[in-house]
Amino acid sequence: MPAARPDPVPAKRRSAAPRPSVVRLVEATGTSPRGWDAAIAAAVKAADVAGPIGVEVGRLWAELDGGRRLRRYHAAVKVAYRQLLKTPSSRAK
Repeated sequence: MPAARPDPVPAKRRSAAPRPSVVRLVEATGTSPRGWDAAIAAAVKAADVAGPIGVEVGRLWAELDGGRRLRRYHAAVKVAYRQLLKTPSSRAK
């Protein structure tokens, strides 16, 4: 008796052709008294982009209080987002 074959994976249906887009970067900084993660999250929020797709952390630094404790965390980041390109419209003559 031959081995049973698994059910084939259905083909993906393609909707309309994907719209052309570019990836843009915007620089932002954020601060937090809680930690590095919170400072990075604040920077992404400060970038104010719709649908961020990635973040590159460029620089981290902190302020010290009188002793050796970290008081405030800072992060400088580049936030990537996708921007759709306008398709050229055809002109009727």
